[in-house]
Amino acid sequence: MIPKINGLGRSFAGVAAYCLHDAPTPDDRSPETSERVAWTDTRNLATLRVERAAWLMAATAKAAPDLKRLAGGTPRGRKLAKPVLHYSLSWARDETPDRQEMSRAVDGSLEALGLEGHEALIVAHEDTRHPHVHVIANRVDPETGKAATLGNSKLLLSRWAESYEREQGRIRCEERVRNNERRRAGREVVRPTWERPRHWARVRREGMQPGRARRARGPVDEGWVDIEIWRRAEAQSWEEVKDGRMQEFSRLESRARKEWAELLKRQEDMRQRLDRESRTVLGRLRIWRIERSLRELAGAVRGREDLVEGWREDLDRYNKGERAALGKAHADSARRIERKARDAYRRGLRDAEQQARITVQDLVQRAAWEMKERGPSMTRVPVRPPRPRGPERGGGGFER
Repeated sequence: MIPKINGLGRSFAGVAAYCLHDAPTPDDRSPETSERVAWTDTRNLATLRVERAAWLMAATAKAAPDLKRLAGGTPRGRKLAKPVLHYSLSWARDETPDRQEMSRAVDGSLEALGLEGHEALIVAHEDTRHPHVHVIANRVDPETGKAATLGNSKLLLSRWAESYEREQGRIRCEERVRNNERRRAGREVVRPTWERPRHWARVRREGMQPGRARRARGPVDEGWVDIEIWRRAEAQSWEEVKDGRMQEFSRLESRARKEWAELLKRQEDMRQRLDRESRTVLGRLRIWRIERSLRELAGAVRGREDLVEGWREDLDRYNKGERAALGKAHADSARRIERKARDAYRRGLRDAEQQARITVQDLVQRAAWEMKERGPSMTRVPVRPPRPRGPERGGGGFER
């Protein structure tokens, strides 16, 4: 069993269209066929038509403030930006689970995530050699309107998958069992930098993914270079560059993780402080003094909701700018490391070509040495017949 969280999203309709139809192709980005869909099912949805499941889940997410009010809570708080959870459950190729077994596994995974009471759409596919099922869950609770916290969702699914395999009587992923044992013992599971999973949106934003510094495939002029000597020298220069390059990226990643944690904590404290200050008159006046707008003085005293929402939007815009600046700084650092490694590697390539350069004198000495090793030998040299001249070249003319 391999559970995989594909991520959080904003559109129920988009992920449902992908799961309920065939995979898109370069020629058809929105296919209408659904041949790969084996069966579909729903959880906690008052409809039998799966086409309406995405619409109902989107309506529930949009009505989250009203659901909170009806449940006796406060409708305040930040709006949930990504209410969609999409994950998949895959079995091995030699396993043949039926629909009942797949449904039981889906219910177990939802319970492990604390989403057993939430709305969900289940779609089983049969377009691959391994059986798998997709689960689209709504993070918003349809009774309380609160969003589910999914901070440790990967660890929860990992533990559930281990228990599921133990129930089946066969452990298929030994590494997962060892990692869970280390976590239960209080020891952190640390993977090498090059094996750690990366969030590709962050990779594109910050440039944290090391580029490919090793570009050369051969010397510039292979005719005057000893290939074996060049290959050994090139490999040695790459080893010298690679170790320092990976260490630089590891230090950059550790520093970036610390700076991002500090930035997000500071921004979260600012949001919480804004929410606390906006509940009292004195707090709103303090915020208004920062804004310095006489036009909004009356609205600050009355606690006008649109004014407070505008303050939140301004704060979110400021925080977004801070995150962009920090990501740009990390991207510049990554590019400097890559540029430094590339320059060092190119210097190593020039040294490798100098070491492997063959001169004419070397060729003459090598030929003499080979002749000395072989010794004298009688070799028949073919004699080319003389080239005809005059009228005989065309086969005509006078005869002798």
